Amino acid sequence: MASRDGACANKAVTFQELEQKVVSLFEKAGSLPLRLSKDGGNIEVRTDFEGQHMVSLAEAKLIGRPPSAFRGFLENFNDAFAQNDPMVREIRHLEHEQSREGIKAFLQFPAPVSDRIMVHWKYLGLDRRPGEHMLILSEDGNGGLLDKYLSTEEKQKYVLARTFLCAYWVSPVSDAQGNVVGSNIKYAYSGDVGGSIPARVQRWIGPKNSLDSLKVLIGYSENGSEK
Repeated sequence: MASRDGACANKAVTFQELEQKVVSLFEKAGSLPLRLSKDGGNIEVRTDFEGQHMVSLAEAKLIGRPPSAFRGFLENFNDAFAQNDPMVREIRHLEHEQSREGIKAFLQFPAPVSDRIMVHWKYLGLDRRPGEHMLILSEDGNGGLLDKYLSTEEKQKYVLARTFLCAYWVSPVSDAQGNVVGSNIKYAYSGDVGGSIPARVQRWIGPKNSLDSLKVLIGYSENGSEK
């Protein structure tokens, strides 16, 4: 991505551009090492590292609830994610620009990993196809957000983690007759985790965080009402 080398730090990107990158990541999922497998293979997490750059893909192949059960989480992501994921201390709204929202996330990690801060844009694509939804977070074009909203105190207190691409993708699963029987849930993360994290910690915390992020969305649908 352009933002990985600092280029185009303030250039706006579209949901459609980022959407294609998410699709491309999952098309190559089979090339990543399988790190976790749960529920008889229904849930899989594939994660790889190149230095501090992590790519992690998690998928729940079939959850027995329709996509409408997950819509509220995506629509109210800032509050829903902070309230349901213990890793997230707070998510702050920064500003709106056209069809995207600037947000700042404060993340807390167990020792020896330092707490992180992330500043990025949030994009929401509901019903990209009938019953199919995607939420995307990306630092592409976030130079202005960093200049305005990342304080000197925060730079000293937290490690800045860079989110090249993070996404939740909810799709309907249908039976042979075309009836929706559940949902396929995908979670993607590509970013620089920031700071210096030992390889043994990377191998543990990377897949675990992706699995936890997937479970947060699944758990929300179990506890929330359909819309």
